[in-house]
Amino acid sequence: MHPRTTASRRAAFSRTGSSHRRPRASVRRPGLLLAAAAAGAVVVNVVVGTEPAAEAGAATASVSVAEELGLTAQSEAVDGSADLDALEDLVASRSSREAAETAARQAQAAADRAELARQKAEERAKARAAAKAAAEKEAEEAEAAEAEAEVEVDEQPADEPAAAATSAGTAVDAIAQISNTAGPVSGATQAAANAVVSNVPGAGSITLGGTRASAADPAGHPSGNALDYMVLSDTGLGNAIVQYHIAHWDELGVDYLIYQQRYLASPGGSWSTMEDRGSPTANHYDHVHVNYR
Repeated sequence: MHPRTTASRRAAFSRTGSSHRRPRASVRRPGLLLAAAAAGAVVVNVVVGTEPAAEAGAATASVSVAEELGLTAQSEAVDGSADLDALEDLVASRSSREAAETAARQAQAAADRAELARQKAEERAKARAAAKAAAEKEAEEAEAAEAEAEVEVDEQPADEPAAAATSAGTAVDAIAQISNTAGPVSGATQAAANAVVSNVPGAGSITLGGTRASAADPAGHPSGNALDYMVLSDTGLGNAIVQYHIAHWDELGVDYLIYQQRYLASPGGSWSTMEDRGSPTANHYDHVHVNYR
C-alpha cells in the first residue's frame, strides 16, 4: 500500500473518532485473505513437493527390488556365451557318454563271442578226448582178445580140429590150388600143400598164397618155398593147420611157422613173440605162414 494513502486514512480516522470506526469483521478480512493465500501456497507446496518425494520413494522401492534380484546400477549386459558354452559342454558330455556306452556294448559283444568260441573249442576238445578214449578202449579190448587167442593156441592140443589134424596122416587125395602167386612154387611146397588140403578139414576152401618177390625172406616166398594159408578170422582152422604141420614136421619138410605174431622154429620148441609190424596181416593174425625146406 502506498504511504500517502495510509497517512490520509489515519488523519481522517483521527477526525471522525470511534463512532465512524469500521466494523471489526471488515478490518480482519485482509488478514483472512492473507492467511488463505498462505494456506493455499502451503497446499501448493505440499502438492508440488510430494512429487520428488514420491519419485524418491519409487526409486527407493525400485532399488530395493533390484538388490533382491542381485542387480546393481553398474550391472553389465548379460553375457549369453557362458550359457552357450555350458550347453555345448553338456552336449559333448552326452556324446562322450553315448560313445562310451557303444564301446562298452561292442566290447561285451566281443567278449560274448569269445566265450562262445571258447565253449565250442572246449566241446570239440571233449569230443576228441572221448573219441581217443574210445579208440584206446577198443585197442585194449583188441589186445585182450589177441591175448586170449594166444592162450587158445597154447591150449589147442585139446581142440578137436587140432587133434584131428594131429592124428591125420599124409595121404594125398586132393591137389591144392595155389591161386595167389606170382609164379610156380617148389615141388616140396606143392606136395606139402596137397597133404594139408587132403587131411585138414576146411583147408581146401581157403586161398593159398605162393610166390611173392616182395617178401623179406629170400628163402621163402621169393624162392617159391613158402605158403600163406589165409584162414582170416577162423582161428580154429588156423590152429588145425599149425598142429598138422607140427605133427608132420619132417614129412612135410617144415622149416618154421608163423601165426598170430608168434614164431616156431621146431616141432618141440616154444613159440616166440614177434615184433609188432602194424597190421593184422603183417602180424600174421589172418593167415598161417609156413616156410618149407
